[in-house]
Amino acid sequence: AYAGIHSFWWGVFPLMALMGLGMALVVSPLSTAVMTAVEDKDTGAASGINNAVSRIGGLIAVAAMGSLAAWIYAAALNSGAASGIPGFGEPAPAGLAPDLDAARLAASDAAFAAVALATALLCLLSAIVAWTTVSGERLPWPRGSETSQS
Repeated sequence: AYAGIHSFWWGVFPLMALMGLGMALVVSPLSTAVMTAVEDKDTGAASGINNAVSRIGGLIAVAAMGSLAAWIYAAALNSGAASGIPGFGEPAPAGLAPDLDAARLAASDAAFAAVALATALLCLLSAIVAWTTVSGERLPWPRGSETSQS
């Protein structure tokens, strides 16, 4: 089924705003953790590495999730058994038969659901890793304040 242009404000926008809020709550503490974990003389390198890793991670994630979506789309269409259906990411031609359009939409939905599930599982895995590896002991703030006063 089509979501329609008017459902953007109720179906898409709140979720995108929530994701943006979540990113804002994660990125700043992550950058702070990276910068406070190194000596003052190494903050430039730490900042550069942090930025490079985050950019490369984003590129890898887009490539991996795009590949997953294309693979699920093709599998849902039985690897091209339904001729006349455009490939993943290609626009539907005008006059596409209703049954082929329905199959295309179902395959797109399956691909989107697979990507959403994969990202949710990766988030869960990340939370488990953080839960089991972060010690919970407080670090001195600002870092090294005891040594600078003596």
